[in-house]
Amino acid sequence: MSNIQYYLGIDGGGTKTDFALADQNAVILRRITLGATNPNDVGFEKAFSVLTKGIKTVCEDYPLDQISVFAGLAGCSSEENLPKIRAFLSEFGFAKTNNHNDAWNAVAAALGKDDGITVIMGTGSIAYAKNGSDLHRIGGYGYLFGDMGSGFAIGRDAILAALQYEDGSGKETLLHGYVKDACGGETVLGSIDHFYREGKKEIAKYAPLAFKAYAKGDTVAQEIIQKHLKEIAKLILAGAKKLDKDSVTVVLCGGLTAAQNMILPQLSFLLQEDTKQYQIKICQHPPVWGALCLAGMPT
Repeated sequence: MSNIQYYLGIDGGGTKTDFALADQNAVILRRITLGATNPNDVGFEKAFSVLTKGIKTVCEDYPLDQISVFAGLAGCSSEENLPKIRAFLSEFGFAKTNNHNDAWNAVAAALGKDDGITVIMGTGSIAYAKNGSDLHRIGGYGYLFGDMGSGFAIGRDAILAALQYEDGSGKETLLHGYVKDACGGETVLGSIDHFYREGKKEIAKYAPLAFKAYAKGDTVAQEIIQKHLKEIAKLILAGAKKLDKDSVTVVLCGGLTAAQNMILPQLSFLLQEDTKQYQIKICQHPPVWGALCLAGMPT
């Protein structure tokens, strides 16, 4: 008879890590959010420190040998990093331990046991086509190779449009004023060192400005959003080829889905000429819920 009474889900992204402990009735008993645990960004020492604090806090007073854990962490799917995280988790004495990258959490939260496509539109972008036990990755090659449709890529294009208007090489756009105000300086160019110093997470914060300008009818912003949504549509079409279905469920996850009123109609329009039918919706569960499901929590 199984000794597992509780389920621990861990969702670690590039900026924060979500810990949740649930019982056999899928009731969340404790939940906390701590800092980043991507070892490629913060190093293993820092990642392990954050994980240790989160595990001890959430699991305090609960027997670890009755807990099944699944940790989905950004940057932890490589052949080098995956076993390091698993070995670290095994030291706690959990009843069952498993881990993979954070995308697994999003897919489980979005689709549950059903087949379909999960598109993650966060700081980065990636899509997964789930067909039974097979999980096919599409895109997600990082900012050096595009990451189209991501917060970073849209934020970068918004800042670039503002810079180009400022130096006279670009079109007039509301983005110049929006970006300049967000920078807090007299010019956008004056903040360029800040952008390079802070990197992709800081640049991704400017993506909502593109959607704000889009809603105001700004043609430059509309060109940016349409360009990136065309790339997201390509990910979906590629994923659909992995599914032997005429009707495909597509679930969007990530921070950019806050602009769903603009994203959903555009994607539906871009996909309408395909022979398959697409049902596009926004994920209703946080990724840590997917981690709990992968830990074995009954739903």
